[in-house]
Amino acid sequence: MNSLALSLRLLARQGRSGAMLMLLLALAVATAAMSSVGLFTDRVARALERNAAEILAGDLVIASRQQVPEELAEQARQAGLDTARTVTASTVVFVGDESNLVEVKGVTEGYPLRGTLRLGEFDETDTDRIPATGTAWADNRALRALEAEPGDRLEVGSLELEIAEILAYEPDRAGGMGALAPRVMIHMDDLEASGLLGAGARSNHRLLMAGRESDVDAFRSDLSDRLESGQRILTVGDAEDQTAVAMEQARRFLSMAALTAVILAAVATLLAARRYSDQQRDLVALLKSFGASSRKIFLAVGLLLLWVALTAAIIGISTGWLAQSLIAQILAGSPAGELPPAQIGPALWAGVFTGLLALGFALPALVSLGGVPPMRILNRSLDQQSPWWRLAYGLAIAAALAIPAWQLSDWRLVAVLLGGSLVLAGVLAAGGLAVMVLTRKLAAGAGPAWRIGLSGLDRRRGAGILQITALGLGLMALLLLLVVRGELLDQWRGGLPEGTPNHFLVNIQPEQRDSIIESLEQAGAETIQLRPMATGRLTRINDQSTADIRPEDPMAERRLQGQVNLSWTNSVPPANEIIAGEFWDSDDPENQISLAETWAEGLDIGMGDELVFEVGGEEFGGPVTSIRRVDWNSFNVNFFILITPEMAETIPHQIIGSFYLPAGESSRLRDLAREHSNVSLLDVDSILNRVREIIDRVSMAAQVVFFFTLAAGLV
Repeated sequence: MNSLALSLRLLARQGRSGAMLMLLLALAVATAAMSSVGLFTDRVARALERNAAEILAGDLVIASRQQVPEELAEQARQAGLDTARTVTASTVVFVGDESNLVEVKGVTEGYPLRGTLRLGEFDETDTDRIPATGTAWADNRALRALEAEPGDRLEVGSLELEIAEILAYEPDRAGGMGALAPRVMIHMDDLEASGLLGAGARSNHRLLMAGRESDVDAFRSDLSDRLESGQRILTVGDAEDQTAVAMEQARRFLSMAALTAVILAAVATLLAARRYSDQQRDLVALLKSFGASSRKIFLAVGLLLLWVALTAAIIGISTGWLAQSLIAQILAGSPAGELPPAQIGPALWAGVFTGLLALGFALPALVSLGGVPPMRILNRSLDQQSPWWRLAYGLAIAAALAIPAWQLSDWRLVAVLLGGSLVLAGVLAAGGLAVMVLTRKLAAGAGPAWRIGLSGLDRRRGAGILQITALGLGLMALLLLLVVRGELLDQWRGGLPEGTPNHFLVNIQPEQRDSIIESLEQAGAETIQLRPMATGRLTRINDQSTADIRPEDPMAERRLQGQVNLSWTNSVPPANEIIAGEFWDSDDPENQISLAETWAEGLDIGMGDELVFEVGGEEFGGPVTSIRRVDWNSFNVNFFILITPEMAETIPHQIIGSFYLPAGESSRLRDLAREHSNVSLLDVDSILNRVREIIDRVSMAAQVVFFFTLAAGLV
């Protein structure tokens, strides 16, 4: 009889045995846990990315200083994607005798491809329209600066348009705090007819694209080869947004939940595989006594394990697929929203994991079965297992854990989690050994019934230590997930505490500082922060002119060639942490500069480097004496560059500020706007509400994954 026939006969014979059923069930539960968590977390992650695409108003964006060729847009449409265009340009507009610098944005039909526009001043409403030709939509800052209202005539370039609506929110403007200028949105045809896009005009062009995930990925895969100089690709990952932090935390937690589910599944498989592998030794000894060779038995038992693993994978993946579908249906009417369809990838990884898990816990038996003597049938003491199988055991288990560890994509966290598990396993094994030694001593003076029970534990010392270790690891995994889940949700919800600034003030003149503070306090504003700001250019780094520096990073190049904002203070601002050097104090009169970490890294600037700036025709500079890590998601007034106040004594500047005003109290700011018409007010409540909405979504996703992993562990 060959090995294949023997394996099928063994499967038919042992299919009804308790050990085989236990192993099959353990592997199926392991696969179900891995596949359901993997499928569900993949769907949640893709749903979050889809929602975050609102930051760009599309799934994929090509940005350029020049118009993006229509050929690229046509190629995108042929690839099954929807397209839209936007162009922004800064210009002075007029309403009667009033004028102000605003950012004009031209949009085409279909904009935005992701997210919605909102109109209105206090009672905001969603709309799927864009401005009609001959009309303009202006935000509150533009209306206040121009002392205008809907119905007034607005001069934009060579055109005169009617202000038809108040623009409350546009999704691709909520991605950062840099777009502080008043906004006017018009139809793209009107922008092209206004003459603002003529030769030498400074404008930003964007081609927005959106569609099915597979179509977007396919088009993006070779898009870089089609781009011309000055064009760049923007994705959700490139967008600067507070929600990126919550999304990253969600991915890490969901991936850790999958890894925890693997630990739980491994515990169940370990206990089942231990019994199964022990029982095979008697069968192998019997087969050898009838003349079967070690090689044939090895192949037969290996094929038998393959049939069990395939069956378990099919059952587990099917169960996991149904489970994640049920969870998705439950979440369909919740803040998590509708999830994208499941993909086969995570299920295939779960199948690979099943094979590795089966191999890991059955490999010791396979390696050692070749050495089982036929005489084991008469005397089991003659069967001594080789210590080398433990090495194969560890390698296979490491391979099984590599899949969820790779999905977590944080090797430090993986090392802490698995390293801690290994240390705990050692402690549990040592404790189990101490308990077994204690049972031998207790058995000597115990009664007959106790003596039999305690002696039985001592005789099965290895199995007892293994069970103590396995069950201890399982409880650790459940408790770890419980603790981390609670702390993570508290961290998410505490990430935007009460009192987070929800309004910003721009273009405050220095002499208006005291009156602005008084007006804000009368309006009931809290956490008021006012910071000086000057706009200039970085002209030299050490002895090299910035005009001669050509960095590869487009962002670094824009910082070198464009304008930079500077501020000054004698103390470290809130949400800033010094990570290198020392911050100056009020008693230090020397010129010094402090840079944000991301700004310094992008331009490869280090401690001691000399920087020279030009502001209002005046040049000044100094050495970099500190590097700061800035929490840009705090909604405080933050700057990349800080200088000592002595450096800024004679340079022209304005003041920008932030404050918190309770919801529904915005009407109190009307007097401030009338008294200080030059000051632009930026209401970021819509941004904060969007952040809180996504935090609620990822929190619910995390809770669902936690309860599912808990259920898998209990099973």
